[in-house]
Amino acid sequence: MDLFEYQGKQFFARYGMPVSDGEVAFTTDEAVAAAKRLGTPVMVKAQVHTGGRGKAGGVKFAATVDDVRTYADAILGLDINGHVVGRVWIEKASDIAEEYYVSFTLDRSAKKHLGMLRPGVEGKSRRWPTRTLMQSPRSGLILWTAWMRPPPATGWLRQPCRRPL
Repeated sequence: MDLFEYQGKQFFARYGMPVSDGEVAFTTDEAVAAAKRLGTPVMVKAQVHTGGRGKAGGVKFAATVDDVRTYADAILGLDINGHVVGRVWIEKASDIAEEYYVSFTLDRSAKKHLGMLRPGVEGKSRRWPTRTLMQSPRSGLILWTAWMRPPPATGWLRQPCRRPL
């Protein structure tokens, strides 16, 4: 199952996980209306089933509603790794202290599901391959398991990662 970022965030919110407020938009006018409802600043984020959105110009900080119009116009229809952007996620901007990549996937070679958690996004954590925490969802991520890994592999797990603007 492939979920867009906004679908994952809606799912998390439904089950009580804190996520930034946001709205999906299929047109520039919808993006502008969403930004007006949310209040600026916002992020304009391409919704495609591929990585590298930021590097391809598909994630932009918009300080004003005019910025939202400019960026939504540029992002909608953009080709990112062979995926044409048909929707954007307009999200209330946050002051981010740290970012984490979280993934649940099927490890076909091991014939098992795999959950991954690591600092950074879009390959930024390649400098710290030992900081990738992999855990079978079947046994669940037991917090003490993550905390008991030797530093520096999980020292980053102990820090708060986000605070609202």
